[in-house]
Amino acid sequence: MAQHEDNGRTTAARRGLKRKLEPEFDDRKEDAKVLALEASVHRHVNIRHSVVEVPGEVHSNPAITSTSFSMASQTLPSPCPSICNYDVFLSFRGDTRKNFTDHLYSALLRVGIHTFRDEGELPSGEDISTELHNAIHGSKISIVVFSKGYAYSKWCLNELVEIIHCAETRGQTLLPIFYHVVPSDIRNQTGTFADAFARHEELFQNDMERVEGWRAALREAASRKGWDIEQAENGYESRVIDQIVKEVLSKLKPAEYLDVAIHPVGVNSRVEEMKALLNVETSDVRIVGIYGMGGIGKTTIAKAVYNQIRDTFGGSSFLMHIKEKSEQFNGLVGLQKQLLCDILKMKKFKIDSVDRGIRLIEERIQDRRVLVVLDDVDDLEQIYAFVGRRKWFGPGSRVIITTRNEHLLTQAQVNGKYEVRKLDRFESRQLFSWHAFGMAHPEKDYLDLSVSAVNYAGGLPLALEVLGCFLLGRSAIEWKSELKILQKMPHDKIHKILKRSFDSLDHDKKMIFLDIACFFVDSDKENVITILDGCGFSSISGINILVQRALLRIDDQHNKLGMHDLIRDMGREVVREESHQYPGKRSRLWFRNDVSSVLHKHKGSDAVEGLILNLPPELKVEHLKTEAFANMQNLRLLQINGVHLTGSYEYLSKELRWLCWRFCPLEFLPQSFHLDNLVVLDMQRSNLKQIWKENRKLNNLKVLNLSYSRALIKSPNFLQVPHLEILLLDNCINLVELHESIKHLKGLVRLSLVDCKKVRNLPESISNLKSLETLNLSGCLKLDKLPEKLGNLMTLKRLLADRTAIKQLPSSFSLLKNLNAISLFGHEGTSLESWLSCFSSWISSPKCLNPVNLVRASVVGFCSLGKLVLNNCNLSEAENAIDLGGLSSLQELDLSKNKFCRLPQGVGRLSKLGMLRLKYCASLHAISELPANLRILIANGCSSMERLSLSPSSQLIGLSLNHCNKLLEIQGLNLESISFVEMIGCDNLLPNFRTNLLQVLSPSTQSVAQRLFCVPGTKVPNWFSHQRIGSSISFRVPSLSEGEIHMLLICTACTFHIPKKATRPNLDVTIHNKTRGFGHVLVPISFDHYADISRNLFLFQAPVIRNKLKTIDFPEKEREIEMFSGEEIEVSFRSLSDIEVSKCGVHLLLKKPNVIDNYGSMAQYLSNDTAKDDEMPAAADDNEVSFPSEAED
Repeated sequence: MAQHEDNGRTTAARRGLKRKLEPEFDDRKEDAKVLALEASVHRHVNIRHSVVEVPGEVHSNPAITSTSFSMASQTLPSPCPSICNYDVFLSFRGDTRKNFTDHLYSALLRVGIHTFRDEGELPSGEDISTELHNAIHGSKISIVVFSKGYAYSKWCLNELVEIIHCAETRGQTLLPIFYHVVPSDIRNQTGTFADAFARHEELFQNDMERVEGWRAALREAASRKGWDIEQAENGYESRVIDQIVKEVLSKLKPAEYLDVAIHPVGVNSRVEEMKALLNVETSDVRIVGIYGMGGIGKTTIAKAVYNQIRDTFGGSSFLMHIKEKSEQFNGLVGLQKQLLCDILKMKKFKIDSVDRGIRLIEERIQDRRVLVVLDDVDDLEQIYAFVGRRKWFGPGSRVIITTRNEHLLTQAQVNGKYEVRKLDRFESRQLFSWHAFGMAHPEKDYLDLSVSAVNYAGGLPLALEVLGCFLLGRSAIEWKSELKILQKMPHDKIHKILKRSFDSLDHDKKMIFLDIACFFVDSDKENVITILDGCGFSSISGINILVQRALLRIDDQHNKLGMHDLIRDMGREVVREESHQYPGKRSRLWFRNDVSSVLHKHKGSDAVEGLILNLPPELKVEHLKTEAFANMQNLRLLQINGVHLTGSYEYLSKELRWLCWRFCPLEFLPQSFHLDNLVVLDMQRSNLKQIWKENRKLNNLKVLNLSYSRALIKSPNFLQVPHLEILLLDNCINLVELHESIKHLKGLVRLSLVDCKKVRNLPESISNLKSLETLNLSGCLKLDKLPEKLGNLMTLKRLLADRTAIKQLPSSFSLLKNLNAISLFGHEGTSLESWLSCFSSWISSPKCLNPVNLVRASVVGFCSLGKLVLNNCNLSEAENAIDLGGLSSLQELDLSKNKFCRLPQGVGRLSKLGMLRLKYCASLHAISELPANLRILIANGCSSMERLSLSPSSQLIGLSLNHCNKLLEIQGLNLESISFVEMIGCDNLLPNFRTNLLQVLSPSTQSVAQRLFCVPGTKVPNWFSHQRIGSSISFRVPSLSEGEIHMLLICTACTFHIPKKATRPNLDVTIHNKTRGFGHVLVPISFDHYADISRNLFLFQAPVIRNKLKTIDFPEKEREIEMFSGEEIEVSFRSLSDIEVSKCGVHLLLKKPNVIDNYGSMAQYLSNDTAKDDEMPAAADDNEVSFPSEAED
């Protein structure tokens, strides 16, 4: 009887609620009674075994049956659209919004599950909005997070009634989560739920049907299988969330949605970048490639993107492991069938050949808007087998290709390429920790060991996952042992995956790769090309292919070859596998213990092609016998730094192409040393007095480096090395002159004599070097003149002659038409006339010091010059004798430390000039007539300058005027376009100019640029909503309901004291994520030395895009820092020099149309009518930042 009474109450309550939500309900109630019993038969609950089983009390209660809801709901027509708009609807109370629910929501999004979460605080009304009503009915699954506060919200209870309605009428899946509540309390409305309903019954005394409807909805929901947070997965919330995500994926068309990753750390940001390239909103057919080294996460990103966007296409197909399957019998044919089946939803296709499949795909898929992913492609024919031409597909179609070979994407003429970047060290630590510890951070006792493991993985997700799983559950002692082994021998699983790229290379490319992996990582690219070309390889094309296949990278800034440590280790393991037991039978030897063993025991063989033994100078000298090399007759690459050899040099290989023997103890190389095939000879820091005594000819030698050989007194006879291209003699401090035979080096491209302090002159015959491009004479303190016919060096591009005794350049200098860089950095004692004669025979008499007698100079002949350095060259009033306007290609000009009062003529006409340095020009009174295209002006320490004038069309973005003590104002400065301004110690600036400068960074500008301003001042501007005394301040990242961060503004007030040490002053602005436990230097700031106390403000503005803080390491390095809602972020200011930080401030600009923040937040919302500086409220004066509390439902 009690059961029937309960059911009656439930039915009546449901009818009462439906009257409130749907007025037409009464017209249908009689029909509902007729269909009630039939509906109860069709009740269906689809729960997979993978769902966590909650305690028995959660299972179906006999006191509740499906009839109780069917009587009121089964006949109601569903108001939802025929197509579901969302995969999941999240129902929750605000007490879980910023913790569990937020983590669950993020996890669902990361794997591409389209999830609805109400972003706003719940309104005070009783009925749910149309938007929420439609979202519930338009979702495939509803997840209800029951928390202690859930039943207090009328809104949540109304949501739940709608969810139960959809579950009963449309078969929508309901998944309950019991978040620190007892399921029986929900089912029986006891505990906190009893208190909540006591309030509801008091409030709704005249509408008890509604209250009973809520009770019935809770009973039904609590009877479903779900997850009890305190019982499932031992209470680990992250693991429960993983289980929930897996369950949701299994219910969302499991054959179409793909499993992405157990712990998709860093995936979401990369997916967003990839989606931007795809640009799915456009109607064109686009092909986008994802490339990178093995294990970097190409397939993971492709799967996550596929999950997120596949529902927007008329058909979709993800073809995995194409390279592997194409090697099987009819492998491509099988994949063609899969493509057609996935898109057309038909299972039988007769395809007997790839050509027939191509034709069928073209015929059947034409005009359909489809999404196709081709995973792990390594051949153009594989691409053509599925997407031969763009016209095969309908407008708006997208094709994604993943490959290790970037060049393949070029061949396929893709619309965009996405190179997967490795995980940063914080993402790496998090991913590794999930696999090694089951949480986002390492256990306390394993912190240092985890750092070692993460460093070894080098940001490669595959390695982090494999290592984490491998080390899971092991003791610290085992960790140390295994990590030590990994330093010598890579993990087998990692090795096999990475080796696939190596296996795809031809023989010569494999040889090039192994040589670089074993010997030349971090080496100069051009030097390595010379060596490998000398070995008979086509090294330029080979290196390009290795780069395209993500086996090699090139540091363009330093022109060095780079390689991921695990790729390098894979290559070295390939060599080690040639002979596990006998190192002397391997082709390459680099490990010191192996090399020493082979050489001391004379165990080498003709298999050895390369060997390096690099002994640091501080170690004891290694004495070896030349006989140890007797069996290595195929040795072509040899480095023996710090080694002393004794015995006959006839034992050494005649096949040597590269010899690097730094700290060589010999005074000359013996005649018996076979060097005929040598291409590169590197004898830096040797004891050589002369390279050899007798006449010998090295026809193949192209590079000779004798730098820092301080005993060297004479250069070789260059007739012996006729094909030399690079000659480096830097810091040979006892070298007096070059041999006259240097004129025969017709192929010499580079000659460097840096800091050869005893060289007094150069042979006249140097003018015959028809190929010379770079001549570096800097630091040749006794060199007082250059050859008269220097102008014959028509190929010369760079002349560097800083710190020399040269007083006059030859008259032929103006013939050097191809010069693009000249550096004539002076030193103390250089006379006035020396640099006024730099470009022609401009001085009527070298001894004449009167500028009036100078002939006006023109430099129109130097039309190719891109960089000119005339630093510390004593230029003064004689600037009128020089007209620089003819240097039409000049991009960088340095006139620092000169004595002129105004700029030399013609500077304003340098239309391509981008950077001008005028540091410490103490006599300069004003700067004007600058080129409109000038981007950066650095004029620190111009102590006499009072005004700077810029044209209205100036494009200046960077300005440094530190310690210009007399500066009053800058006329024409476009504050809207400026990115950085440094004006430390400019204490005489007019007040109006200071105010305008600070206003640029105020919220009223709404600029999206990155900016750094350093200006005189002592007070953080009032518009910084939160300020704190001291050198650090924290803030909480707002939730999306509060608004998305658009801009982060940071300010600090500090005092510069007179430095006690000669260290360069610096100030680092650091961002520390206290929630996740990592930090970044947001921007490091360094300054020239200063001699006076000054008080300054530093203001930094950084845009935030999609939770990523865009930072810049001025002037060129960019980085991104991810911030997630709820995280606590600390901004701190640190200085290792005499800079004292007194106060700092933080201000957030959020994207939200109306200002609704009434909780002491440091956030300000963007609107079309943002407050001006003087209208802003006074800043909070607390020492600690207060965060806004969540509004009540």
